[in-house]
This record gives sequence, structure tokens and C-alpha cells, in this order.
Amino acid sequence: MMASNSSCSPSLKERLSNLEGHLRPLAEKAVPLLVADSDPLQVWALVLACQRLGIPLFLANPRWGEREWSQALAGLGSAWRWRQGQLQGDPTSSTSPLGHWQRILPSADWPVIGIPTGGSSGQVRWAVHSWRTLSASARAHQQHFGVECVHSYCMLPLYHVSGLMQAVRSWLSNGQWIVWDWKRQQQAEAWDPPLPGSFLSLVPTQLQRLLLDARPRVLESLRQFQAILVGGGPTWPSLRQQARQLYLPLALTYGMTETASQVCTLLPQAFLQGSDSLGRPLPHARLEIRGEAGDPLPVQTVGSIHVWAESLALGYYPLAGEAEGLGKWQQQGLAPGDWGYLDSQGHLHWLGRADDLILTGGEKVMAAEVEGEIRASGWVEDVCVLGLPDQEWGQQLVAVAVPKVGIPLTADELEEHLKRHLAQQLSPFKHPKRWLWCSGIPRNPQGKVNRQQLRQWAAQTLGIPTQAS
Repeated sequence: MMASNSSCSPSLKERLSNLEGHLRPLAEKAVPLLVADSDPLQVWALVLACQRLGIPLFLANPRWGEREWSQALAGLGSAWRWRQGQLQGDPTSSTSPLGHWQRILPSADWPVIGIPTGGSSGQVRWAVHSWRTLSASARAHQQHFGVECVHSYCMLPLYHVSGLMQAVRSWLSNGQWIVWDWKRQQQAEAWDPPLPGSFLSLVPTQLQRLLLDARPRVLESLRQFQAILVGGGPTWPSLRQQARQLYLPLALTYGMTETASQVCTLLPQAFLQGSDSLGRPLPHARLEIRGEAGDPLPVQTVGSIHVWAESLALGYYPLAGEAEGLGKWQQQGLAPGDWGYLDSQGHLHWLGRADDLILTGGEKVMAAEVEGEIRASGWVEDVCVLGLPDQEWGQQLVAVAVPKVGIPLTADELEEHLKRHLAQQLSPFKHPKRWLWCSGIPRNPQGKVNRQQLRQWAAQTLGIPTQAS
């Protein structure tokens, strides 16, 4: 069962009936549907309708610009799309660009569900899942937390895997799925108390903004959740410390679009007792830490994280296919490019992405840790830490930040404030040597920093030769 805010009208049953009538021409031809809608219940109804009719569905960000839309439609090879409440397309279209996938995939993996993802290239692509992979993730969540019925309070969009999986978990467990508007909840003086045994999912920035205000009646409601899942990026020490002091039941998670969300999750009891790990793997997943030669590493040894899980995506689209080996991850595991280690209790400790590692003066610095502490100051809207060439140190840390609106400080004063803040939190070798200020950090449609573009701009601004950078 589902609950929602005013977006519940018309009912889900009525929406499904109407949608199935509109979508039957696509079902007969098995052509994919590109979906972008800001109404979460409408998106969820489309997911269910496409599953019933056997239509491949690809989720999109409704705020994409025309460039992203053009890329997406070209990649899918289909003109059919659902955009903000309207079905648009060519009724005479008869070709399915996914014919190869349909022929080789087991029936349990058809129709596919594409969730947008991507690195720093700016190109639109999807991690391709199925109801089987999403269900495996949902069942593992139930087993990990020892619950039968999952009530989810959703403030994340459904084109993100964290938002979509909240709906899937509640649907499969006959729980309630409650849609909350993030902006409204952020400004509210009080929240309605959640249903017993409920789950809330947040990204670290959302948690930080809630705690900056720390309204007593909001905190009271937060403490009543069975778990507040925090993923989508690293938490920073001061944020974790504040959450513990307020006795919030955080469940730090490790996962990604390719794994249908969490594959490791720290239980709230362990968090409140002081653990900063990301917990043990869920029942459907297995992790290994491997060295440069691909050999498994012993506990407490830092290396590359490799993941095997029943919830692994089938591959990427449109980049995947025969050449890249459809289903390759299920056999060889997924190496997402993350660094970390497993402790003696099997808990995962995430250190950062391999391409975010900065070597300066013989020391290793993970950019994510420094970025987290800069955000924790509350004085910046956004930040990215880069490693740029330096003749003396090998690489120098450069922080590119967007000042928070309304702070009555000059750039020099803000830099001094941030330096003092970092001096209390991090070792000196982790402090940025140079600071750059801008109005916005370039990101792709999935929110990931376009580091190549940012690195070129920073190098030119600082007078570092482009070739060296």
C-alpha cells in the first residue's frame, strides 16, 4: 500500500488503468519509453505499468536541458517519451533498439529498467536493471534490518536509485510509501511523527542542512525513525559527531546506481556506539578488497573495492552490449573505482574514489574527506578539491568553492575562516594551498563534478600550464 501527500489524487489504481491504455501501442512493439516527470507517484505508476505491459523504461531527470534530452533520445533510438504528464512519440515507429537485449536476457530480466548514472564525461547513460535486481536489493534490506514491512518516507527523486528503491521496498513488503517535499520539510518547524519502524533516506547535504537549524520538534521526529539511511556521498566527522550527540539513528550506507542502492549498511545501534564504518555487506552481497594485480588483500589493507551482488545491474546502456559483455559484472564483480578496506569484523571503511586520490609531499589525501570538512563549516554552497601539479610537492591541493549566499565576508576573510576551521579538524598536509571562488561548479545531469572541465579552468586561473595539468 502507498501513502503520499496531495499527489495521491487520482489514486494509483486509476493512474495505472489510464496509463496502460495509453501505453499499449508501445507494448506491442517493445520500444523503450523515456520518462521524465516531477510527480513521484506518476513516475512510480509508469514503472508499474511498464512492468505489466513488458515495456522497457528509462528514467530521466525532468530538469534536463535540451542537450541532455537530445543525447538521451539519440542513445535510445526511440522517439517515445513521457514528459511532465504527456506521452509523446511516433505511432508508426516499429524498431526496438533493445532487440538484442530482449533476445539474450532471461525472462526474469525483461523488461529492463534504466536508471541514469555516469561519471564526469557529461554523457547521458543508464545502469540497466530489472525487477529481479531491484527486488533482490529490497529483500536484502528487509533481512538486514530484520523487518517484514518497510514504511519509507521519500524526499529523493525517483530517477535517483535511492528514491526509486524506497518505493520498491514499500511496494514489495506491503508497506507505506510516504512522499515528502524536501523544501517544505526543510522549512517546517515540526514534522509529523513517522509510522513505527519507518525508514528515511537522505544525502549528507540534506542531513547537514537539517542539523544546522536543529529545530527541536523536527529532531524529535527524526529520532523516531527505525533508521535514517545516509548515502549518495561521504559523511564527514563533524556531521557524524553532531548526529550522535543528537541521538539520531543514522545508518551509513555504501552503494551506487549499479548495485540498486546499498550493499553495505551500518546499523544505527553501531553508529550510536561510535562506529564510523559503513557496516557489513547485506545478505545478497559480497565484497573483496583487491590490490593492483587483482589479488585479494587481507583485512585492514587498503585497496580497490570489488562487489558481487544479486542486485548488480545487467550493464550500461547505450555503452554496453556484446562488446562489453552483458552480464559481465555478475561473473567478475563490479569495480566501481573506490578505495577502502575491511576491518577484522568485516565492516567496510570507504576512503574515497581512486581518481580522487591526491599525492602531495609523499602523503596521500582523499579529496572527499577535505571536501566534507569544508562543507561542514556551513560557509559554502558547493566545493571540489583538486590535485594540480606542483614542482615542490608533486601535487598541490586546490579548493574550488561556491560561497554561501548572504555571508558578509570578503573572499580573503572567508578563506581565513575556512583555514581556521580545517586547522581544528584535519592534519596540515590535508589543507588546500590555494583557494578559488566561483559561482557554480560544473556537474553532469546526475550531479557528479565534471573534474576535467574544472581542472582545466583552475589550472588556467592559477597559471599552471594546461599540458602539465
